[in-house]
Amino acid sequence: MSTVLISAKGQIVLPIAVRKALGLKPGMRVAVNLDRKKALIMSAPAKKAVSLQALQSLLKYVGPVVPIDAMRVTDDQG
Repeated sequence: MSTVLISAKGQIVLPIAVRKALGLKPGMRVAVNLDRKKALIMSAPAKKAVSLQALQSLLKYVGPVVPIDAMRVTDDQG
């Protein structure tokens, strides 16, 4: 059993043996569940990928067409 410190933000660093045993890599999510007075840490399932079409529908613009020249804030004289 390993002992770790809790930061002021409530963060902990999982020991490398635990990360390896769970197959955890940087950026992956974990699920933390309570079982009476124990915290259980498990690798969380990856979120489903979102299609480009679904993202485009979220960003759909329904206003008037604006010419590119009207969008420029400054002129680049570089």
